[in-house]
Amino acid sequence: MSRQHATRIVGIKPFKSVNTAVLRLNTQSRSIKVSRRVCISIAIWALVCSPVHATRGSEPAPSAVAKSAPISNREAAEFVKEYYAGLSRSDISGVVAKFGESVNYGEDGQRDRAYIEKDLRDYVARWPSLNLKPETVTISAKDDGSAELNFNLVYSVANQSSKKSSSGHSSNTWIVRRVNGEMKIVSQREAVHPNSIAAADKPPHNQSHEDDEALSDEELKKRGDIQIEIPTAKASKPSITPAAKAPHKSPADFIIALDIGHTPLRGGAISARGVFEYRFNRRLVAELFAQLQAMGFIRAFVINPQGDEISLVHRSAEANQQKADLFLAIHHDSVKDKYLKNWEFDGKTQKYCDDFHGYSIFISRKNAKADESAQFADKLGRALLDAGLTPTLHHVAQENRPILDRTKGIYAFDDLVVLKTAKMPALLLECGVIVNRAEEEKLNNAVYRERLIEAIGRAVQSFAQTVSTAP
Repeated sequence: MSRQHATRIVGIKPFKSVNTAVLRLNTQSRSIKVSRRVCISIAIWALVCSPVHATRGSEPAPSAVAKSAPISNREAAEFVKEYYAGLSRSDISGVVAKFGESVNYGEDGQRDRAYIEKDLRDYVARWPSLNLKPETVTISAKDDGSAELNFNLVYSVANQSSKKSSSGHSSNTWIVRRVNGEMKIVSQREAVHPNSIAAADKPPHNQSHEDDEALSDEELKKRGDIQIEIPTAKASKPSITPAAKAPHKSPADFIIALDIGHTPLRGGAISARGVFEYRFNRRLVAELFAQLQAMGFIRAFVINPQGDEISLVHRSAEANQQKADLFLAIHHDSVKDKYLKNWEFDGKTQKYCDDFHGYSIFISRKNAKADESAQFADKLGRALLDAGLTPTLHHVAQENRPILDRTKGIYAFDDLVVLKTAKMPALLLECGVIVNRAEEEKLNNAVYRERLIEAIGRAVQSFAQTVSTAP
């Protein structure tokens, strides 16, 4: 077949193909010329701008500056706080991430993260309940860009399964530096100073009552650290008859001593979720104090707000010294160990008992003003009932505790030191049973606590109106 015939078949004329080829060549030629012009322009721009880029390259980028910036006091304090918060909730992965790849790990020498992770997991397995409180962190810069952190740690740990606990403080020295912009621990040393008592051999405080806060008259006198005024007559049921009417003190003149039960090192009972009683006590006292202040009781004060290790007699002695009109100790309750069961919470085995719930009120019939103590207990019991709360009666069966009023949940605990050594009406309130899982949740609810606190405030207000201004 001829070329002409073939072209005719497809319907394209020969001259059109030639023109198309020529056009394509011309276009390519122009593209080459344009490309050359563009390349020349780029080259000229690069020569002109290169000094500028060289100058900019010599300046550190903002991110590089941030990555090498000195470690501030605020950063250091927050870093330490996050470390112990993570350890307390058993977030081992989060804690290990704060270490460098290789760490001078105390007496163990240079260790890697895998070793540290195992060591920390063993620690929280030994002490499932942790209360770790770092104090002020001081920081000093080192020549290599790292920083040395020094601080004191107050600790209180417990293991309900082994019936062991320990408390004390430790002196800590850390070396930290920035690695890719993040703070990392490269050296960690600790000197532990346990309390002088053999706390590790004592079971954790899991009693429903405050047995460790009760001492007989003879035991107190042997200690010789206070002159105790105890009625010589045999303890008897105090009267709950209303006091005779007399001019009463105004809220601004009425002095209330609020006592936070226990201390950070001796945390008291342990809740169903592994929280020491002291934390519940401290929170409620802080909220109650604010409520009383708002009600006009501006002379109310908190005993031992800083959480020092003070004796029981020191608590009532402070109230006596400040001539308080009322002493109120705040606690949270538990049950006898034999009633506790195991359950898993947040990856840990904890103890709980859902069989008992409610508040309880304790007074000492050896208190110098036992009748007035009973009258305040009566008012408090009524206010709590009116607020929809209910008392617990398990102290009768479990401890054979004398009960003065079953309806209002009022008990006699004559040898409670803070109550019998106080020179003013005194009362101990167990706000709820924290080994009860549902009640613990209630006590962690701000609305529920507000109802509880308002009831206490009403009882204090009613009682204050019975206190005479006469000396």
